[in-house]
Amino acid sequence: MDDSTLPLPSQPFHPPPEPVAATWGPFRLLQKVGQGGFGEVYRAFDTKLEREVALKLLLPSGLSQVAEEDALLREARAMARVRHNNVVPIYGADRYDGRVGFWSEFIKGKTLSAIITADGPLGPREAAHIGVEVCKAVSAVHAAGLLHRDIKTRNVMRESGGRILLLDFGLTHDHTETLQGGTAPCMAPELLKGAPGTVGTDLYAVGIMLFNLVTGKYPVQADTLAALIAAHESGSRLTLMDLRPDLPQSFAAVVETAIDPDPQRRFKTAGQMIAALSASTDPGSHSVASAPPVTAPMPPRSVPTAWKWAAGVATLAVLGAVVAMSPLRRFFDPAPVTSTASLNAGVAEEYQKAHDLLEHYYRPQAVSTAMAILSKIVEKEPNFAPAFADLARANALELVQQNDEKYFAPAEKAARRALQINPGLASPYVSLGILHTRARKYDLAAQELGEALRLDRFHAGAHGALADLMRHQGRDAEAEEMLQKGVKLAPDDWGILTMLGEHYMDTGKLEQALELYRRAVASAPDNPRALNNLGVASRMANRFEEAETAFRRAVELDPGAYHRYRNLGQLMMESGKYDEAQRLLERAIELRPSHYRAWGFLAEVYRLSGAPPAKAEEACRKAIAASEEQLRQRPNDHFLLADVGYYYAALGNGQKSLPLLERAALFAPNNPELLYIVALGYETLHRREDALRTLRAAVAAGLSVPLLNRVPQFTALRSDRRYRTLTESSHNK
Repeated sequence: MDDSTLPLPSQPFHPPPEPVAATWGPFRLLQKVGQGGFGEVYRAFDTKLEREVALKLLLPSGLSQVAEEDALLREARAMARVRHNNVVPIYGADRYDGRVGFWSEFIKGKTLSAIITADGPLGPREAAHIGVEVCKAVSAVHAAGLLHRDIKTRNVMRESGGRILLLDFGLTHDHTETLQGGTAPCMAPELLKGAPGTVGTDLYAVGIMLFNLVTGKYPVQADTLAALIAAHESGSRLTLMDLRPDLPQSFAAVVETAIDPDPQRRFKTAGQMIAALSASTDPGSHSVASAPPVTAPMPPRSVPTAWKWAAGVATLAVLGAVVAMSPLRRFFDPAPVTSTASLNAGVAEEYQKAHDLLEHYYRPQAVSTAMAILSKIVEKEPNFAPAFADLARANALELVQQNDEKYFAPAEKAARRALQINPGLASPYVSLGILHTRARKYDLAAQELGEALRLDRFHAGAHGALADLMRHQGRDAEAEEMLQKGVKLAPDDWGILTMLGEHYMDTGKLEQALELYRRAVASAPDNPRALNNLGVASRMANRFEEAETAFRRAVELDPGAYHRYRNLGQLMMESGKYDEAQRLLERAIELRPSHYRAWGFLAEVYRLSGAPPAKAEEACRKAIAASEEQLRQRPNDHFLLADVGYYYAALGNGQKSLPLLERAALFAPNNPELLYIVALGYETLHRREDALRTLRAAVAAGLSVPLLNRVPQFTALRSDRRYRTLTESSHNK
């Protein structure tokens, strides 16, 4: 075994396992990837959910079936209680074919043991980074009231993307239990003599892991358990400086503190060890004196409340029928800029230029230009953390703006590199949180954003990203509170103002939204996104002049953006200016031929302006065809469902239209703009009762009655006395 594991008296003898079957219940066993003292681990395929998993099956132990199952469930429950980015999440546990097992995410990577066996000992900076990540996982284990009990290089994996993961909770039990076990060279001396495990014994094991990473050896080694205990008692142990005199003394001091034979002189919490390891890798930290003192206990790190928000599947809706895409939210506060004094003047100047471009990322080509500059900087200065943080931010921005997943991996890689260099930066954690939210890994997103706020509780961008996560999870009330905090922290930040305004729009608070959008434009008058949002809200409030001014200014500032023309084109259509509306919508289509909503509005213009019916029908069919791929990608996007439902209604195809309209309203029963589109669909299908019912709900949710009174598609409906009753009742509220 590659970790020199010694058999301990408390470990049961395991008879050789029976030949492995090709399957275990619904799982196909693809490859055996490891075996420990208590079980075997396989790469397996879950045929029910059609995904690859890591499957651990308990070895026969001579225990009763009930005891065997209890042992498995103990491990599964322990793992399920720990929710952290550095801990592998468990999916389920069961018994099949006479064996119990559990399955979790299959991680593609290598154990630290395999890495040092293949490549030799690591350098101090790399080892310290791994130690910080492992300590974060251990902190989460301890916060859950557990001990891991078997931390070693074989139980830590580096994922192919660089993430460090703590594995194998086979010996994890409550603090109150006294179960013995572990890998002997990694066990604190008091454990070898029968004492119970503690937080300190887990941190001792982390220290041994670090010792092993940089030397390939253990400080105390022996051939038998008795000899190992005797070696500890005699003080016969190696130190890091004996084996690696080239190591920074500050790093050696951290490791020696963690593995001190006296439990009272070790770190008291994982947080203390994280702080010490982080300080040990700072430039100039090369003396024992630079290691932080550990005699005064630090308060335990609590789990941020945000980590508990882990439900929900809906993505954020596109705001309103006139919004080309969700207004890009500015979750990205500037990365804390450390001194550029160590950089040469040219690089420092280029970095500041890129940083300023990202501060004004709404300008055309700003992000792509910044990204090109930052890519060159990190090649020249591979240890300049702010450049990597900004590069992560730039890629994440492009991911959101372009809706192109090719930016995901570079954003994650740059963020993790920034944190590897400087774990104290909040901005990379915000970028990672946004990436995980987009990937619907909500637990991971909450953890990263919780860490950002732990590092900087005044970080407005982290508040905005957490609010976005909450909205994905359906926690609108908490999202609103979080956004309000963000606005207080950054009252002139157009992005956080926009996010809260968007929330108010979705919840029918139109006047509050308008006020926030006006503030956003005042803070960034050259920002076409802020102007676009103001135009959206002004149109909804029937302030068409204000909307037209905002939309025209947005077109002037960003003439290459197809959706700016589309928004203004819709407004002109609703104002009865059909010729101009047609020109604007055709320009939007010229810029983006696949833009389904521009085709849909162009079909409306043809119908309303008296063009030949065939032209309107052709444009409508093109709108449907352009939406097909997006429907496959976003089958639960309620605005997309409503739009396509309306297009089918315009073609007279109620069989395809009605299910889409009904699903859309079911997903967002309180969104006034969406209900407005659904009502249009019902009215077009001559389902007047359904149209009135839906409009009643839309008005109750905040839809402007003056807007309804001027929409040409509702001309016939407005002659219905029930419509007058609906509008009169809204005035009496």
